[in-house]
Amino acid sequence: MNTTLIWLLALPIAFGLLLWLLTRKCQDGWIGCGVYAVIGVLVVCMSFFISTGAKTKDTEIWSGKIVAKERDHGHYLRSYQCNCRTVSSRNSNGTTSSHQECDTCYEDRYTVKWTATSTVGTFTIDSLDRTTRRVYDEPDPQRYTIVKAGDPASKTSSYTNYIQAVPNSLFTPAAADLKKKFVGLIPAYPDTVYDLYKIDRFLSPGWNVPDAAAWNADISNALRDLGGRKQVNLIVVVAKTDDVNYEYALRDAWEGANKNDVVLIVGSTQYPKIDFVRVLSWTKNETFKIQLRDAVMDKGTIDRSIIALCAAQIEQNFQRRQMKEFAYLDGEIDPPEWLLIVLCVVLVAGAAGVYICLLRVKK
Repeated sequence: MNTTLIWLLALPIAFGLLLWLLTRKCQDGWIGCGVYAVIGVLVVCMSFFISTGAKTKDTEIWSGKIVAKERDHGHYLRSYQCNCRTVSSRNSNGTTSSHQECDTCYEDRYTVKWTATSTVGTFTIDSLDRTTRRVYDEPDPQRYTIVKAGDPASKTSSYTNYIQAVPNSLFTPAAADLKKKFVGLIPAYPDTVYDLYKIDRFLSPGWNVPDAAAWNADISNALRDLGGRKQVNLIVVVAKTDDVNYEYALRDAWEGANKNDVVLIVGSTQYPKIDFVRVLSWTKNETFKIQLRDAVMDKGTIDRSIIALCAAQIEQNFQRRQMKEFAYLDGEIDPPEWLLIVLCVVLVAGAAGVYICLLRVKK
């Protein structure tokens, strides 16, 4: 159990006992002391678990493919108030009062819903809800028309990330001057979904790669089956630097990346020449990162065949970790310092308030 939580829980209990000792001569004073202690414990627990839950909440990317699309016609009855009128009535004291009464009416509603089903979930493309059957004659939206089975699809999914909450327990943070060195070369983690189920996973800080769209398409296509089979997400970062320490700056900015990520980092100061290759991943098989690094480094130049190399190495050697393997870190996750200070102030103020109230009752 978290030691910080134990100390926090001890405070309202200790204050409650102290209040009882100071006010034990007050009639029913123990009730006020007990209520204070119980409420204090509840406030501490709620604040602690909400704050630590926020620190461990994270999202990972699931990848798969579209398997079907469907246009569904539906019908239902919607209730609403109708025929409202004012009704007067005489009260028992002889006065007259009025109130409004309404009947319940129903109207037919007709719906059309366009969806695409994938191996990672169902995506709603569009929907219509009208009072006439003519809605069934509406043409399909363009997005529905172009969707086809086999298209790569991605979505984000929430999970508990213990590493994110206490990253320093597993790796030493990069030096401050190192972080400053790579300002402008550290991109945001790529988890923005657009066009329903697309995510760009190719990043080129410092370079304007003309075929970036093709890189993203190739990565998504590689993950159509591999993403589900190996539960993996591939990200490729081509950065304009020859400093291998870039790996640590990116790792810190991305808080170690997600548990299903394979982040291929390629440094290049003279694109497409490769200066260095590094791999970020929480895989169980550490040799996987070495083998992937060496395979890409041996190419010497940057081109999209690197994606096929990544896919082959992931298929053969990648082993995803379960976050439950890091559940032991739960005991090291503490609320932010400002919350600890606020809780202490609230508990002390609450104890003082109860003490003053009990003294007044005594008098």
